[in-house]
Amino acid sequence: MGGTFDVVIVGGAFSGAAAALLLRRERPELRIAIVERSQAFDRKVGEATTEVSGNFISKRLAMTAHLNHHHIAKQGLRFWFDRGPETPFERCGEMGGFYQTRLPGYQVDREVLDQHVLDEAGQAGAKIFRPAKVVDIRPGEGVTIEQDGVRSDLTARWIIDASGRAAVLARKFGTLRPLKEHPTNAIWARFRNVKDLDGYDLRSKHPEFAMACQTSRTAATNHLTGYGWWCWIIPLKGGDTSVGIVYDERLYTPPEGGKLAERLQAHLMATAVGRELFRDAVPVEGDVKAYSGLPYYTEKIAGPGWQIVGDAAGFLDPLYSAGLDYCSWTVSAAVDRILAEHKGETVDLDDMNARFQRSYHGWFHALYRDKYHYLGDAELMRAAFLMDLALWFFGPVRELLICPQGGFKRFPFDGPVDGVVSRLMGFYNKRLAILGAKRHAAGTFGERNLDHRAMIRGFEPTPKVLRIVWTGLLVWLKAEWRTWRLPDVRMPAVSPPAPREAAAH
Repeated sequence: MGGTFDVVIVGGAFSGAAAALLLRRERPELRIAIVERSQAFDRKVGEATTEVSGNFISKRLAMTAHLNHHHIAKQGLRFWFDRGPETPFERCGEMGGFYQTRLPGYQVDREVLDQHVLDEAGQAGAKIFRPAKVVDIRPGEGVTIEQDGVRSDLTARWIIDASGRAAVLARKFGTLRPLKEHPTNAIWARFRNVKDLDGYDLRSKHPEFAMACQTSRTAATNHLTGYGWWCWIIPLKGGDTSVGIVYDERLYTPPEGGKLAERLQAHLMATAVGRELFRDAVPVEGDVKAYSGLPYYTEKIAGPGWQIVGDAAGFLDPLYSAGLDYCSWTVSAAVDRILAEHKGETVDLDDMNARFQRSYHGWFHALYRDKYHYLGDAELMRAAFLMDLALWFFGPVRELLICPQGGFKRFPFDGPVDGVVSRLMGFYNKRLAILGAKRHAAGTFGERNLDHRAMIRGFEPTPKVLRIVWTGLLVWLKAEWRTWRLPDVRMPAVSPPAPREAAAH
């Protein structure tokens, strides 16, 4: 049952299957095996793509037809703000797009997408062992698998670890690290009977709300926000809605007692928008999960005869839906490296590892460090959102459109120019976090959350988008002016436990 291959991929979900598919398309002579432990994929957190991962799936993998038939076209990001559970729905602050999005993004059902990419890899000629368990892994030699109680050896020149949070190679090498500076946890579930933000019920009750934008609110990734936490609301094809809370354990604790789904729904019902949308909602039985110690990374993603891709390489934060972006970049790095070495070229693996570390930590300091101190303040979050997204479009998104094939060859926030942008973003993010902490300590957090709608006319990957940076800068400076008299505060210290997966209920 064993065999000799050029590449053995551990894990057959999105990252592993995409790597196999691209390798077989580029070099059909490569013998590729995929070892997938599950009989069938389950649903995963991370259903929303950005313009980057949407481009990777639709253009690089050429799966636009599948995305259009089996998933939902995403209408950007939308944020909601209130002043507590008694806030009337129509007074909640709102920030999001006014028109349809310019570039394609998708709300994907990962169970369906993962299976489709794996099927495509199989049709392209990859041999799939499923269900099969990896018993031993030997970089540069191969793996030992167990299938139907029988063990066999698969030899290979390269091994790709696409095992997700299991992080098989990083754990074997002892290079897996928790990101202690970002102690976030998550609970998520699927719900049915969630009220439609575009439906007649809300439209008839609040006609001004209904006419405030010309795109679908429901098709967006909707975010409920508060001090120390945020919730996502993502529609899935077929009617289910993915819902989750991510929270900084230094700042917030979800409702206690009961099962995970009950705690999550209790939190949703304590918010103004959540109360309106989830009053009659029902969680899908057995489809609730949780993770503590959400962010982690490996110190090396490449070595002689091995490469790590996707969530096995690291994870940061689901805010802004960037999880599949790093899957796209790390898969592209693995494919390019193997193709180069297959042709007899030498690849600088130390440089690749260094670039990944700069990118991961640069992204963290630019976007996420202490961000949960201001997520629920509409003014502070508006400043961050405008600058974050504008610089995102001017950088990584613009690179993809200028050079679709080469845009995935570089990790984001790596390189001299990206480094300058990363430090700029890190500076204003730090300032906004301090302002948020000061406002919270003084009892003025979220004072401007009500009775306004910040409707954005759209981002585009051209130099024109930098005008939005200036708008965000002005919002930030006004926030500095309103907060400067408040007493200074000390940011909380961090000493969370190492990453561990919580039991599903």
